[in-house]
Amino acid sequence: MNAEDLTQEYGDEYPAAAVFEGVRMPLQRESRFLRSYESGDRGLWISRFMDGSASITAEELKRDWPSWTHELRMDFCNNCSWLGEQSDFADMLRFVMHHGDSANWSGVAISVALHLPRDEAFGMLLRALQVTDVGGNCANLSQAIAHTKHPEAEAALRQHLQDVWAHPTLWDDDPFTNWVAFDARTCIQHLMELGASPADFEGQVRKLSEHVCAGDREGCRDWLSKHYSWLK
Repeated sequence: MNAEDLTQEYGDEYPAAAVFEGVRMPLQRESRFLRSYESGDRGLWISRFMDGSASITAEELKRDWPSWTHELRMDFCNNCSWLGEQSDFADMLRFVMHHGDSANWSGVAISVALHLPRDEAFGMLLRALQVTDVGGNCANLSQAIAHTKHPEAEAALRQHLQDVWAHPTLWDDDPFTNWVAFDARTCIQHLMELGASPADFEGQVRKLSEHVCAGDREGCRDWLSKHYSWLK
């Protein structure tokens, strides 16, 4: 996309404001790689890589990364997917996977699955998943592993689900979401996307559907009801 495309998509005021689903949202914040729009409880986030108002090369990334704050690194990782057609994007992903932390890995995980050779992507993502704290940034990593369609992806995610299921805080209450339970729920979803049978996880899903945390009960129904009619 370019600036003209985004003007057609979000209205003539873009980038000062954006119209989305009939709601005008003024620009609230602009970072190096992102523009954020808000109106009431509505929000819209647009990567600046979409219209070319931000740019970067692999060499610039490698040079500048050590001096970047955590926030700027996350700004890049969460918005860089729009660089997919850039010839050095794969090198950027490799650099982040070798020099970033679990939050950075989560931000680029899907891009790694889509833009690196399958065996390389699977190996990188699996290593990242194995050293990331359960309930931390695992959900994007497990989703990306499923996206690789690697022959060993299902076995890797089944092992991860076992690790999550044994976590001591899995059944704790939370005012919003128990992130360990969220990790379990998303891992089950990704396993079924790989072709695993819903029957393999029905007992676990029943337990998750009765979780003490209301957010997790609702999430289980919203995410998994297409596989389990009794959740509807």
